Amino acid sequence: MQNIDISKFENKRIIIVGDIMLDEFVYTTSTKNSPEYKDVPILNISQKKQYLGGAANVALNIKKLKAIPYLVGSVGNDSSSEKIYELLHQHEITNEYVFTNHQQKTTTKTRVFQNGEPVYRIDEDAAKESMTDIVYQFLLKNICAAITNHKPHAIIIQDYNKGVLNDFLINEILKLSKEHKLFVCVDPKFENWNLYKNVDLFKPNKKEFFFISESVGESECNQYDSKSFDHSELEVKAKVLHQTINFKNLLVTLGSEGNFSFDGNKSQILNLNSQILNADVCGAGDTVIAVATLALLAGFSIEQIAELSNKAGAIVCQKEHVQPILFEDLK
Repeated sequence: MQNIDISKFENKRIIIVGDIMLDEFVYTTSTKNSPEYKDVPILNISQKKQYLGGAANVALNIKKLKAIPYLVGSVGNDSSSEKIYELLHQHEITNEYVFTNHQQKTTTKTRVFQNGEPVYRIDEDAAKESMTDIVYQFLLKNICAAITNHKPHAIIIQDYNKGVLNDFLINEILKLSKEHKLFVCVDPKFENWNLYKNVDLFKPNKKEFFFISESVGESECNQYDSKSFDHSELEVKAKVLHQTINFKNLLVTLGSEGNFSFDGNKSQILNLNSQILNADVCGAGDTVIAVATLALLAGFSIEQIAELSNKAGAIVCQKEHVQPILFEDLK
């Protein structure tokens, strides 16, 4: 990798707005079946691991890269939010701008393993009815306070389509960023993507990028996970998307194949140098948006951003579960 000075990341102030989650990994063993249900095993919990997820994991990655995160989002009043607050405190990330919504459940992803093998995932999400206009006003108030109090360099929008980001809040964030001349970097999902206009960095993964491309009329490829696409196909789709939302930079993560970048003029596919065995992709997208945002603020070219993001994504995929990138990993 060409010489990239990541010391420029230090003390950059970043607001992260989005869906805050708790990622759980529950390990169980089983030696017998349930007497109530035929062929259903009794699972005995042997170990439980919990991590910051979603926007909170982005904040943790920012922190580990020696920058300063300010996390904005909402959680419920439950055991999952208690654990999130505990982990934020443990990692010295302020919770000043996290809103506790007593009507919602904290988004929790629980992955269950039986005898070391994954068997299923249980998701608990906030009901849409719990995200009221009052909640969005509180979130906007917290964003404004974070901007006023800390004068950030950028805002990361981490959208998992769990309800924290809606039309109103997204439009207000974009207005504020323009008013305060802040970089805006977006990790989109399948909804809301068309609202993120004129952002500095738009970072979908491969599946999201092809879904969005179909939405704007580029529907030749329905197999989101297919490896049949090539550089020219990605570039055609990128140009159409650029005409639609006018991003400044596009970074598409392609999983084990690397990434694709486009700045409105030139594009490239950057392949991973080595194949990763038994990759654990949990949280890798959170790491990439954190690294790419700091690299953009540091003044790196889109080629350098893609290269550094590729390296960071590969490193965290070799770590267990939802682990952040460390400053030392990228040196």
